[in-house]
Amino acid sequence: MNQNKNKFCSINNTLKSDTKFQKDGDKKLSRILKTAVTVMIFAAVSCTAHAMEAIPSGECVGVKLYTDGLIVTDTTAVTGTDGTKNDIAKSFDIRKGDVITSINGRHAVSNEMFLDELNASGNVTLTIDRNGKTREVELTPAVTESGPRLGLWLRDSTAGLGTVTCYYNDTFAALGHGIFDMDTGNIMPVGRGIIQGCRITSISKGRSGSPGAIRGDINGEFLGTITANTENGLFGKITTAPSGTPVEVAAKNEVKCGKAKILADVDGNGVCEYSINIKSVMPFGGEHDMIIKVTDEKLLEKTGGIVQGMSGAPIIQNNKLIGAVTHVFVNDSTSGYAILAENMLKDI
Repeated sequence: MNQNKNKFCSINNTLKSDTKFQKDGDKKLSRILKTAVTVMIFAAVSCTAHAMEAIPSGECVGVKLYTDGLIVTDTTAVTGTDGTKNDIAKSFDIRKGDVITSINGRHAVSNEMFLDELNASGNVTLTIDRNGKTREVELTPAVTESGPRLGLWLRDSTAGLGTVTCYYNDTFAALGHGIFDMDTGNIMPVGRGIIQGCRITSISKGRSGSPGAIRGDINGEFLGTITANTENGLFGKITTAPSGTPVEVAAKNEVKCGKAKILADVDGNGVCEYSINIKSVMPFGGEHDMIIKVTDEKLLEKTGGIVQGMSGAPIIQNNKLIGAVTHVFVNDSTSGYAILAENMLKDI
């Protein structure tokens, strides 16, 4: 495939930052994979994928994810009340993508906590994680008109909508890809997180050059906890037993090009079946295992094809769960990528 012609993006780009330190406004969560942007869901139990059964879902849910530590999304020099400009981050080799795990010995859990600790201290000690290696630095904040500052932009959370792929006993899986920080491109470390009920309010139809989106409100109904955010999706525990009929999870060699169907709730009227065509199968072990094309006229009329928020929609072929939708091609909203179920659920 000519990827210059068929740029693609994650269809669940509805997650956005809840809070940000020293930067106004929230930004949408995205992961750039050429022109790709990212999102979500699953959990853990040991079993071989081809021998297990799972209950397909397709339910749209709200997601709130709080990071384990604070992600440095950018750095800047700060100007003190005396007019002196000081690049503290550069001086102490604090970089975009670093994760601040503690400040003055306290676990860094939120931007508000970080700011409170900064205001209450003179010098501060930060524990910084970079690619699994930690170090401590002691530094003196600059005194500015807004108070003590270090010149760090930090992210502590994200929230949005996504689709549950399936349930296995008391676990759930969704999205078929992880939640990545839009500024650093790194997968977001999970401190805690929940999934909640949501109310779909509108659909923005996809068109060439502009992926559509499912839009809605998180209604606060607690559905489960997020325990892991991996490249293959979000994983967690649910509070009540799922309803539905279990189906077998297909092995890679059982997946064939041709007709299949997806399960999705795109308009708030419940999960419906929609026809698709599997164009190619490439068992690489990731979110681009299959190329799919929407053929269902009802879905094309509603959404224009694959839209943000459908990431994780389960794919059924020959009454088996074969995968989940992950991305839409930016220049062709009827087509996109999907992950094989066996690859998505390999950590169960």
